[in-house]
Amino acid sequence: MKKSMLTALIALGFITPIITNTGASAAEFNQNEPNASAIIQKINQQQQKLPKLSEKQLKIQDSDIETWMPNPTVREAVLRLLVSAGYLPEGSTVNDITKDLLASVDDRSIFNIDIDTFAGGKITPNLSEGLQYFNPKAQVTMEISVADDSQAMQIDFTQLHENLTRWDILVINPDKVANSQLAQKIIDAKLAPKGDDGSAPGVYYLRANYTKNSHHVAPIFTKSIDISNSLSPTINVTNDDFWKEIDQSLFLNSVVNSALVAKSNDYAVLKFGRFFSFDQTSEGNFLGTLPDTEAIVDAMDRVNNDPQAYYTLLLQTNLYYDNQHQEILLGSSIYADFHK
Repeated sequence: MKKSMLTALIALGFITPIITNTGASAAEFNQNEPNASAIIQKINQQQQKLPKLSEKQLKIQDSDIETWMPNPTVREAVLRLLVSAGYLPEGSTVNDITKDLLASVDDRSIFNIDIDTFAGGKITPNLSEGLQYFNPKAQVTMEISVADDSQAMQIDFTQLHENLTRWDILVINPDKVANSQLAQKIIDAKLAPKGDDGSAPGVYYLRANYTKNSHHVAPIFTKSIDISNSLSPTINVTNDDFWKEIDQSLFLNSVVNSALVAKSNDYAVLKFGRFFSFDQTSEGNFLGTLPDTEAIVDAMDRVNNDPQAYYTLLLQTNLYYDNQHQEILLGSSIYADFHK
């Protein structure tokens, strides 16, 4: 809190319970108006009568993982990662996780924590509490999948950013109802920068349905690319294709990239930056063209032979950066199929 703690406690009415919990009531203090030293002595006497935790009790309290890592989904995810990495044996439970164990993981360890609300993952404000005990030289990342922005709005982003090497939020929704309040909440948190090490967090909206396959995404096609006359087609997209709501003034620039993907296994035949090249032609408009490369010619021959076997993933990213705080990526994905 920025304001005085004392002022805040008085305003919230917490001062009276703090005093009366010692056993000395306000009425006792008012009798004969004792001086300050007498009041302090009486409080000290009452506090000495309060039970104190033994070293054993403190140790038990410290080892209670539900206290220092309160989110149940995070506890289970950390357990699976520690077992798979060999830090805990098969059959271990979350109660076998200790702060000392997290601190002892190898400097080069990588732990990718998946919080999938579609699969029952729980989001709480203190989502990352407990992860700060990992070896600070290890990489601890988190991907959070939600159906709408409101689920992510409750997260303490300052804590999340401090406790993780990197984090991303995926909003998987066929209607893509973006909520600018989420981006604004993250910006308002004034996150400390982590340098140019690829740790820039992002929020990504995917126009898709959630599925139980390994990729968890079934694209909703909102564009279709005509290849009946040319295997070097052009495609036009606008900000409105990607967003229903976005405050562009929050961001420095918008960039559109594309990838060519096989429907059968969601394999990227041509990755981002190797397919359509987009130029911004006017406010909110982007024109995509295909560079004349051998890789693209070969790929488009395959598309021509079976147009329904492929699709294009289009991603627009917007960068927030104010030269003082952590840069934030806000992305939006749409999908286009092919037809003749």
